[in-house]
Amino acid sequence: MKKFEPLKGFSLVDTNRVEKAEAEISRSLTTVKIIRTTDRERFHLKLSGINFGSTSLVYTQFGTDTKLTSIDEDHVHFIIGSSMPTTFNLYDRSVVANSQNATMIVSPKQFTIERSEGSETLVLRTPLSDLQHHFEKLTAKHHRGPLTFDHIIELANGPGAMLNRMVNYLIYELEHNDQALKNTGLSKSYDHMLLTALLSLPHNQSEKLFKNYHNHVAPGLVRRAEEYMRAHLNEVITIIDLLRICDCSRSVLFSAFKNARGYTPMEFLTEQRLQGAREKLLKQHPEDSVSSIALEYGFNHLGRFSTVYKKRFGVSPSITLKRRK
Repeated sequence: MKKFEPLKGFSLVDTNRVEKAEAEISRSLTTVKIIRTTDRERFHLKLSGINFGSTSLVYTQFGTDTKLTSIDEDHVHFIIGSSMPTTFNLYDRSVVANSQNATMIVSPKQFTIERSEGSETLVLRTPLSDLQHHFEKLTAKHHRGPLTFDHIIELANGPGAMLNRMVNYLIYELEHNDQALKNTGLSKSYDHMLLTALLSLPHNQSEKLFKNYHNHVAPGLVRRAEEYMRAHLNEVITIIDLLRICDCSRSVLFSAFKNARGYTPMEFLTEQRLQGAREKLLKQHPEDSVSSIALEYGFNHLGRFSTVYKKRFGVSPSITLKRRK
């Protein structure tokens, strides 16, 4: 992080009040409670931030030694520190964000943060569900299970250094070009770039990003089945329908999907319906509701839709709708 205060043109709060600091950090970063500060009279917080869509950049500076507890179950935080360290106590270990190493925190249920006097952090934050969705768009394949990242990211070399340079470049551009965020296309490209850079960091599915799934050749019957399902998402589709369209046996159809895609035809259908419903929820019109969107994408039982949606994206459809609003 550079020697000047980043995002200084996007200040959100500058306060000496502990209660106000708690509220602003909870609104911009993660739900926190300040449990100790060495000198309440000298307490001071500066907080600046900017949002690109799925991703946001948030800068904080603390004026006194401060300890906080935090709860955040569905976000990813890439945290760059300063010469004054910030310590995160999560699970059974402690990790430190400083000028040499960033800290990667993914959806912990509860953790503590120890801020040194004068410590600064710059946080790149995004919902875990959005990062997983971006991962699947890049690989063109549905992924089961969570993405698990290394907690300590070196900033001098490798993907950590690349992401650090990218963040600094964006900050420079934003502070010298007040039109950047008014350009919707440019803002979306920043968002896409940051999500992709986050996925370049070491995680348990990194090798999948080096495989070009788009160029895998699938049998014609798989493509016919997928095209049919995409065109009839709001209709009742059975395996019998697919066998008729593909003119093959059940065993041949399932074997072709397993070898070419790694999932079954019905898993593909459910995934397409969930993705369609999610996009509609995020682009909702005033007359839309969770129920109407569920029915539009072939989910006739609202409770079942909510269950599979939350399992897939980590949040309920109603929360997705509220996020858009």
